[in-house]
Amino acid sequence: MGSSRLPGKVLERAAGRALLDHLAERLGAAKRLSAIVVATTRRPLDDVLEAEAARLGLSCFRGSEDDVLERFVLAARAAHADVVVRITADCPLLDPAEVDRVVAAFLAAPLDYAANFAPDDRRIPLGLSVEVFSRAALERAHAEGRAGYHREHVTPYLYEEKGRFRTCVVHPAEDLSHLRLTVDTPEDLAVVRTVLEAIEGDPDRMSLARAARFLAAHPEIARLNASVRQRSFRESDGPARLDGAWAFFRADATPEVGAGHAMRCLAIAEAWVLAGGRAALLGLVPASIAERFAERGIEVHAVPTRIVPGSEADALWLREAAEARGAVVVVADGYAFEARWLATLRGPFVTAYVDDFSQQDLPVDVVLDPNAGGREEGRGVGPKLVLAGARYTPLRAEFGRDAAPARSFERAPLGLLLTFGASDPARLSLLALRVALAIAASVPLRITVLAGPMHPDLDALRALAASTGEGALRPVIVHDTKDVAALFASIDLAVAAAGSTAWELAAMGAPMLLVAVADNQRAVIDPLVTAGAARRIDLEDARNEAKLADAIEAFVRAGPDAHRAMARACLDLVDGRGASRICRALADAAFARAAQRDRKERA
Repeated sequence: MGSSRLPGKVLERAAGRALLDHLAERLGAAKRLSAIVVATTRRPLDDVLEAEAARLGLSCFRGSEDDVLERFVLAARAAHADVVVRITADCPLLDPAEVDRVVAAFLAAPLDYAANFAPDDRRIPLGLSVEVFSRAALERAHAEGRAGYHREHVTPYLYEEKGRFRTCVVHPAEDLSHLRLTVDTPEDLAVVRTVLEAIEGDPDRMSLARAARFLAAHPEIARLNASVRQRSFRESDGPARLDGAWAFFRADATPEVGAGHAMRCLAIAEAWVLAGGRAALLGLVPASIAERFAERGIEVHAVPTRIVPGSEADALWLREAAEARGAVVVVADGYAFEARWLATLRGPFVTAYVDDFSQQDLPVDVVLDPNAGGREEGRGVGPKLVLAGARYTPLRAEFGRDAAPARSFERAPLGLLLTFGASDPARLSLLALRVALAIAASVPLRITVLAGPMHPDLDALRALAASTGEGALRPVIVHDTKDVAALFASIDLAVAAAGSTAWELAAMGAPMLLVAVADNQRAVIDPLVTAGAARRIDLEDARNEAKLADAIEAFVRAGPDAHRAMARACLDLVDGRGASRICRALADAAFARAAQRDRKERA
C-alpha cells in the first residue's frame, strides 16, 4: 500500500473490482499453484490489504517493511512451501498460462531459479513477470545477500552472479516487451484500467494475447505510459513524498534533562523534511540547538514563560498549535510528558511518544522505543503501533551508513574521545581528562573532549588542557560542534555517557566504554554491551579516580583485534536509517487516519 509512486495501488478499482481481486482470480486459474499467500508489511496502512485478502479467501503473512527478502522467507516457512512462485501484486493482467509455463520449466530440470525474463533481456511485458525458485535457494539468499537491493527486491542474489545458482530464463515465443502492463504510476493505472474494462466478459480475457490485441487496436492507450521509466533492481523505493505535511515535535534541552530528547526529535524532523514534509519543534532549547533545527528548515517555537513543561497547559498549547497548522503528526519526547499529559494532547493528528521505559497503556497512537533492547509486545492497550529496537534508532543524516571510517586500531597514537552529555550532569569530564592524561604517559593517546552547549566545566577543561604544554598530544577541547559525525570519524575509541550519543558512536563504528549517568540510559548501555559493541563502568566506579583509570586503561590496551570486533558489532547494530523508518511509519499512520476519516464522511 505504501508505494512511493502510486500509494494504495493494489486496491484501486477497475471493472468494478479491486486490482488485487483481478490478480487473485487469475492466480486461481493457474493449474500449478497449490496456495496463494499475500505477503505484506506490519504497517497499519496495510491493515486494509489484509482485510481485502481475507475477503478474497487468501492467506496473508505480515512481516518486515524494509527487509522484503526476510518477509518472503518467513512467509514461505509459514506456508511450508518447498517451491515459491513470486508474483508482484501490481500485475492485475497476469496470464495464468504464463505462470504454469514457467513453473513447468522449473520442475522439468534441476534448477534453483527460473523466470520468464532477465534484467538485461526482457521479452515479456512488465506486469507479467513470473519467478520460480526453491525454498532452499531463498533461504541461502536470505543468509548471504547483504546489499540493500538484495533485501528489498528479494531475488537479485539468485540471478545476478553467473554460477552462484542453477538458473534458467524461459522467454515467451513472442516479444511483447514494448508493452507496459504493470501498475506503478497513475499513467500505468490508466492503461491497465482501460484494458481490464474493455476486455471484461471476453472468454479469453485472462490471456496476454487478448490484452495485446486490444492495445494494438488502440495505440493511443499504449502510449499513455510509454515514457514511464522502470527502476532497476538496484534502486530503492524510498518513503512516499510528504507534500508539505506538517509534523510537530515537543522536546526540551536544558541542563536538567540534557539534549538527548531534542536531538532525537531533530533526527526525525530532519528525515520528515527530507521526505518533503514541514516540521516544527516546540520546546525549551538553547540558541545553539535551535540553530541546528533552523539550519535544516525546521521551525523552532519557545514554550511561553507562563507554561510549565509537562503541565496540562503545555499539552493544550501544543495541541492548539498543531491544529492551527493542520499537523498530521505530533511527536513528544521527554519524561515530563506523562500519561495524563499525553491524553490531553490527543487531537485530529497521529500522536507518538518516545518511550525509554517500556511503559504500558500509553494514550497515544504510536510508541517509539528506539533502543536495541526495545520490544513491541507488552505495551497494553492504547498504542496501535510500536516501533521498537535499533532499526528505529533515529540518527541525523550525517550518520549515514557510508559515514563510518575504516579503522585499523594499529597506529599510534589512538584517538580517544571523552564526552558525557550536553550538560555533563555527573560532572565526569574533568576527572576523565585527568585520568586519560595520566594513562597517556605510557599509552600514546590523542585525547579529544567534546563539551556540549550546556557544559558546566568548560573553562576548567580548557585550563587543564592548556596546562599540559605544547605538542601534538595536547588535549583538544571541542565545544558544541555542529559537525559531530566528522569528529566521531576522526577518533578511534570513546569513553562516553550512555545517551543518544552512544548510538551515534555506534553508527560510526567507534568502540565505547560507557557509563549510565541517568536511569533511562540503562536501556542504551545493556544491549550495546551484550552485542559486544561497548564495555561498561558503573557511575559509582566512574566517580572513583582509581577505578575509572583501571577501566579506561584496560579499554585502550585491549588491542586491535578486540577493538575491530567491537567496531563490527557497532555497525551490525545501527544502520543509520532509523529516522526514515520512523517517518514512513508515522506518515502511513497519518494517511490511514485521513483515509478512514474520508470514508466516514462519504458514508
